[in-house]
Amino acid sequence: MGLAKQDVQTYADFYRQHLLDDIVPFWEDRTQDREYGGYLTCFDRAGQLTSGDKYTWCQGRQTWMFSALYNQIEQRQSWLDLARHGRDFLVERAHAGEGRWYYHLDRQGNVVVPNLSLFTDVFAILGLCEYALASGSDEDLDLVRQAFDIYEHNLYDPAFSQYHHFTLNPQYLYHGPYMITINVASVVAQVLGQQRTRALVDYCLDKVLNVFAKDEQQVLFEMVARDGSLVDTHEGRMINPGHVLESMWFVLHEARGRRDTAMVDRVVQICDWMVAKGFDHEMGGILAFIDPEGQEPYVPQVVQDLGEGWASKIWWVHSEALYTLALAARLGQRDDFWQQFRHLHDYTQQYFYDPEYGEWYKYLYRDGSVKVDLKGSKVKSAFHIPRALMYLALLFDEMLAAQD
Repeated sequence: MGLAKQDVQTYADFYRQHLLDDIVPFWEDRTQDREYGGYLTCFDRAGQLTSGDKYTWCQGRQTWMFSALYNQIEQRQSWLDLARHGRDFLVERAHAGEGRWYYHLDRQGNVVVPNLSLFTDVFAILGLCEYALASGSDEDLDLVRQAFDIYEHNLYDPAFSQYHHFTLNPQYLYHGPYMITINVASVVAQVLGQQRTRALVDYCLDKVLNVFAKDEQQVLFEMVARDGSLVDTHEGRMINPGHVLESMWFVLHEARGRRDTAMVDRVVQICDWMVAKGFDHEMGGILAFIDPEGQEPYVPQVVQDLGEGWASKIWWVHSEALYTLALAARLGQRDDFWQQFRHLHDYTQQYFYDPEYGEWYKYLYRDGSVKVDLKGSKVKSAFHIPRALMYLALLFDEMLAAQD
């Protein structure tokens, strides 16, 4: 049955308006550092700057976001100029050399935390590739090629441990690097060619869908042993529903491009698991962490330090899940996913969106009350929310066109 045409039109109008009127202006008005280059991303509820430090995750992500808005929504010169601002900082200040990037710099561009990591590299690559598509310039082609070669080598290397700005135990496999590779490779392929990325994407798809996803437990684990077996520790039992749902739209984009219905079916199955176990059926929204056996989940200290508890409601989880459910509902023809989408749509507008100052709050308590009202930080920037809203607007536009 799907959605009625009027509902599709309503959502198409809403998400374009929410993106362009409520979210993007918050960042356009304050993120550009005209004095020292790059982006400012740390803001309080009202949009006042709380720190000038620059985190390369955000520099790369926002370079991608403004480039993607230019490429996919409207060719506004202001968006291309903002993207160029991020590109210049990535290449001229944050680049550590040889296709690697520093994690943390001060406002002036001096290195604060020199750690190199796979995720820092991948977000820089993401931003540079999308900017290349927006600008039509090949000035960064050699750098992108070098960086992606190194990235791929590190991902395959069983001894590699620099996944985050902190190290992870190389005796285990972690879901994050494989899921993000699927997403980033789709952009890299448009610059370097699909023949350069296809084998790596196939490798990562198999890991996500068949190694981390376990049919017996009906969950997708964030960590498994190198042979794919379960790890019966606190860390091994930790499930991150939002991370899984974000991962699933990366896979759905790949499945749609390949017209692979079996892959779509697998994604729909995994989404079913997360809706059943990860949604807070008592208080609404999505839980930050769950345990596969229903016990109180383990929350890593590095996550606790960010202010997250197992029952926290997190901005990026809910924005990513909105798009995943809508896309899975459309491609998998699942009316029940449309019902879950409606629930999340209402939930995010009631609890996360701040109509007074714009943008979304960072964290909520389980009952929906505001836990952390920051609008920007070292991890929250113009990325997860506008990305999801952009893709939702495009999806509903596509659905309208198909109904005409």
